[in-house]
Amino acid sequence: MTAVKRAWHDVQAEAMMPGVTRRFVHGEQAMVAQIELRAGAVVPWHEHANEQISILLSGRARFEFGGTAAPEVVEAGAGDTIVIPGHLPHQVTVLEDAQVIDVFAPPRADWIAAGQEAADAR
Repeated sequence: MTAVKRAWHDVQAEAMMPGVTRRFVHGEQAMVAQIELRAGAVVPWHEHANEQISILLSGRARFEFGGTAAPEVVEAGAGDTIVIPGHLPHQVTVLEDAQVIDVFAPPRADWIAAGQEAADAR
């Protein structure tokens, strides 16, 4: 087993949806993602088994939790963190251009597979 150093600028950015790009690195037990979000972008309702910790470095976003019927709404800005338990439905609306660091445990296998498919296509 050995340590691995990566520079963010060497990690290929991937467009997730309009106004949202990601870069990520992962180990066996955790994943860290650098997310760039443009004002007006919406990350639609979804859920995943992974626990997620979002750290807003800049900008503002509105997080909605629990589903569309009566969601809990939390607005967050630079310096705020949001801990999202696994399997909790959530949606994010970007209020101001934002930079976010997301930490997932365990790593998102779906993102890793998608990243591999994109690399194979290049």
